[in-house]
Amino acid sequence: METTDSDKHWYVVLTRTNSERKVRDYFQLQEVDTFLPVQNRVIEREGKRIERERLLLPRMVFVHISRQEMAAVRSTLNVYDFLRDRSTGAPTCLPDVQMADFRYMLDYSQDQVILTGESIPKGTRVVVAKGDLQGLRGELVRYNNKYHILVRIDMFGSAMVTIPASYVRKEK
Repeated sequence: METTDSDKHWYVVLTRTNSERKVRDYFQLQEVDTFLPVQNRVIEREGKRIERERLLLPRMVFVHISRQEMAAVRSTLNVYDFLRDRSTGAPTCLPDVQMADFRYMLDYSQDQVILTGESIPKGTRVVVAKGDLQGLRGELVRYNNKYHILVRIDMFGSAMVTIPASYVRKEK
């Protein structure tokens, strides 16, 4: 499949420290499709339960843009650069399918999503048939003696969440 400069792809924008939300908000005002991977977690402080939003990938915002829009995105305040391929120096483009599955996992999972750079052996290709993540495609793997559904993300490793093995079926 050939791509043109006007085709949109997912790229990772590197931001200045603690500027991720500002950059995301600015891009949303400019009507750029963005994704900031965050997860809510409950912490206890002085006997009170507080819900906090935690960044999963600090200093990174995902943007869905064309090559023509790269210069404008790169010149945005608090944007440092694009995540680049080490061998070519070109901005790294992430496949739409991986981004869709990663976003779905973060949006609908009730459990903590684990991001790991570990090399995890390939698992069985599955689709979640029931539960919060119904419809999610990924691999069923055993990690720390528990079953997880795993989504591989180029340049980052893997995102996974604990799931009962009975909730999945083999992908056709």
